[in-house]
Amino acid sequence: MVNFVRKIFQVMRQLLLLIAFLSFGSNMAFTQQKEIFLKQVDFKLDKVSTKDYENEYFMTIKLNKGTSYKFKITNHRDNFAGQAVIELLDADNLILTNSIGEKYFEAVSYVCNKTAFYDILIKYKDKKPGYSVVDILMVQ
Repeated sequence: MVNFVRKIFQVMRQLLLLIAFLSFGSNMAFTQQKEIFLKQVDFKLDKVSTKDYENEYFMTIKLNKGTSYKFKITNHRDNFAGQAVIELLDADNLILTNSIGEKYFEAVSYVCNKTAFYDILIKYKDKKPGYSVVDILMVQ
């Protein structure tokens, strides 16, 4: 009799865990993040210059505190080999990049902790010619 009661409790516990897991999974499926398109940057570098600033794209953008942003990079347009490296800067401080050592990310996210104007610098990894598009999105 004792073994039978233990078996029932084990089955009930497994059933409760399954119900909890399924309800958590269904909530996750319905809570999708909304991406709002802000800006698209086309950057094409046909030939590499000896002057670094001629190989870079620079812009300034205002970001708001508490807002999440996503930067999506699409490379190899028109069969160019270069991979775009994006850097988000607050004054001279690097806040975010999509390339760290050998690791390269085609999408990076950032939660802004201070409303301010930030600089975006785009250049090509290994100083190769390239043609890329960077989409800047706000995530809600």
